[in-house]
Amino acid sequence: FCFFFFQAEDGIRDVERSRGLGDVYKRQGLRICYKMAGSGYDYDVSTLSPEGKIYQVEYAMKATENSSTIMGMVCKDGVLLGTEKLIVSEMMVSGSDRRVYSVTKQIGMVITGLLPDGRCLIDRAKEESASFQKQYGIPITGKVLADRIAQFMHMNTIYLWARPYGCNIIIAAFDEFGGPTLHLIDPSGQCFGYFGCAAGKGRQIARNEIEKLGAKNLTCKEAAFNMAKILHKCHEEMKEKKFELEMSWICPETGMTHQMLPKDMQKEMEIRAQETLEKEAMADVQSQIMKNINICLLYTSDAADDTPCVDLGGRRIIKKKK
Repeated sequence: FCFFFFQAEDGIRDVERSRGLGDVYKRQGLRICYKMAGSGYDYDVSTLSPEGKIYQVEYAMKATENSSTIMGMVCKDGVLLGTEKLIVSEMMVSGSDRRVYSVTKQIGMVITGLLPDGRCLIDRAKEESASFQKQYGIPITGKVLADRIAQFMHMNTIYLWARPYGCNIIIAAFDEFGGPTLHLIDPSGQCFGYFGCAAGKGRQIARNEIEKLGAKNLTCKEAAFNMAKILHKCHEEMKEKKFELEMSWICPETGMTHQMLPKDMQKEMEIRAQETLEKEAMADVQSQIMKNINICLLYTSDAADDTPCVDLGGRRIIKKKK
């Protein structure tokens, strides 16, 4: 029999218990990687930084902040969802790049961020809805579905082997007890109910416009025009890039079920919204021009004889003494 003994290099072993020479070198490599990477608090979602942050969740939120704008509004007779999306190719089939989905007859969802992540959550929402219907015999409400999806997203922020979903979701629903409802869920699993909300690149502009609008006093048809206008306004920074709108509603016109806005109606509202924005832009330009106009007082020669100088449009001309 032959026995072979291996001895690790000096300084490699530490106080931690080793499972062999391979494990020793493996742990040494990990220590080197940690030193090269920096702080090491963003490798997984199970580690809190000294500032109390979970960097992986913040990275997921960053992915949603740089994506298309989505928004939702609760009106006096229903609820609206909408989004703007870039046309990445002229050869792409219209409607294949969907952002708005129906979960049940009375619940709709719109997503932004990483679209594959969003579609996974859409499938999860459909499973939750079917399970609730089978167990309790009644349709799931928007609040219950939002809570369940939020918990599911949150579970991906506490396990080492998972990563957060890089998308934001707005859930619009209608039920006989709660009426029209709207919920926004972010990658951390945080969920709140809103009368109007927005997410994505133009979220701040959209939120400001929703606050000014007061959609609670408008019908869905009136608010749909304003939503098209707001989404076009959010896209003004990227005018050179082509885009299209995708809008849906739950209102008396649809029998209180979630349906996409009719294409002819949406096209008409987009044209009106663009015309309104152009008129507002012209009015702003005119008001700015009027502010920059300065009225100059010109003195006549007779009036100038009484003073030692003449003011002509801001230039002071000193008269020669006789």
